[in-house]
Amino acid sequence: MICQRCQPAPILEAYIKEYLVLHMRFGKDIQFPIKAYPVNPEEGMTFVIRGTKTAETVETGEFKVRPKTCIFGLPTTRQNLHLPSEYMMVHVRFQPGAIHKLLRIPMYELLHQYVEAQAILGREIDDVEDQLSNATTYDELPLILDRYFTKKVTRVKFGFEPIDKIGNLILTNPQGFSLTQTASDACLSFRQFEKRFERQVGVTPKYFARICRFYQAYSLKDARQDLDWLSIAVKTGYTDYQHLVKDFKRFAGVTPNILIQESNLNPERRLQLNAEFVGL
Repeated sequence: MICQRCQPAPILEAYIKEYLVLHMRFGKDIQFPIKAYPVNPEEGMTFVIRGTKTAETVETGEFKVRPKTCIFGLPTTRQNLHLPSEYMMVHVRFQPGAIHKLLRIPMYELLHQYVEAQAILGREIDDVEDQLSNATTYDELPLILDRYFTKKVTRVKFGFEPIDKIGNLILTNPQGFSLTQTASDACLSFRQFEKRFERQVGVTPKYFARICRFYQAYSLKDARQDLDWLSIAVKTGYTDYQHLVKDFKRFAGVTPNILIQESNLNPERRLQLNAEFVGL
């Protein structure tokens, strides 16, 4: 079993943040594991090699089986992911706006959508799926994706512009985000900037910054559970604890303490799989 983060090839770093290789196996006598999945600032692509994942949208109670290979935009509401007794995947975490850069898809069309990859990429994705399924070691998986995405990147006809870097700047420092200054940095008017950002990322820059700040607070507490919530709020730029609670209820559907309790029951934590980083 493994839970490992891998760096993509250097040519892909402007597009792909990292790969996550995950393989979990539970005893058949154990209740199927559930992973808490709050709203987060992520767009990506998942290749499932073994097992089937079902997503429950907590707000509506709707259950949907995810495609074996899917492309997705930002989630807009809390989900619970229901996994089988054995589950294996490799997950591609893109930089903000990178899917739009690669595929020219307006990302507001992919908000909370998990679209079968073949519907977007065609039959070319079948060969990638076959290679992943036939890999004999975990180390082969990111290398297979490196080869595929390198071909995609070399076909991109549009160079990077200042606005292409803004999503990553907000992701890194959401509490220091200034809409006026950011639009100026992108060499665009306010209306042009907001419209283009929403096309590239899926939501307005202000809302994206709010998601990023929430997820930064959640991730910090998840990693440092010795820290109190007031310290977390201060470190992540909230004016007070109540504003932090408001975001947790909006993006996770529960209070901060309940989300951490649920996260402690996530399947990879129950199996004591740490997401180690490996450079390839």
